[in-house]
Amino acid sequence: MALMWFPATTEYETTLFEFCQRACLGAQLEAGSSLGHEARQTRPADVLIPNWELGKPAAIDLCVTSPLNSNTLQVACVTPNSAAMQAEQRKHHSNDAKCEELGWVCIPLVVESYGSWGPEAQRCLSRLAGRLATQLGQPKSLTTNMIYGRLNLTLIRANSRAILSRLYV
Repeated sequence: MALMWFPATTEYETTLFEFCQRACLGAQLEAGSSLGHEARQTRPADVLIPNWELGKPAAIDLCVTSPLNSNTLQVACVTPNSAAMQAEQRKHHSNDAKCEELGWVCIPLVVESYGSWGPEAQRCLSRLAGRLATQLGQPKSLTTNMIYGRLNLTLIRANSRAILSRLYV
């Protein structure tokens, strides 16, 4: 399976949640986990932003994927960002129906293990940067760099921990 779980995903949740809080977006962590047994297992939102697009909440589902996975490697060798785009499609396939039922917009926030962000993640982070820049009274470009810097540092740390854990087995 091309989707990988890294401890980084929970760190991403926390970091993204902090940025949303600083932007006064009223975000919630782990939304959907209180919706019943089936919803708990599919939990469509790692972070839920109540008023994101056209008055609809955004269910942001974070994911780290590897372009070196056997399912994506052949395409990833010739098409940049293809592993992230495939992971976005899988996230939509598994979450869109539940999100639509709840009146939410599904936004997969996918990053490849080497740091390439999926197109939907880029749009989402750009929008978040705009809202946060307004709250902080600073240029959007500076806020965008700050967001990507923190998230990329989270990925680097998780990759380092994964490598180190394999060295000392």
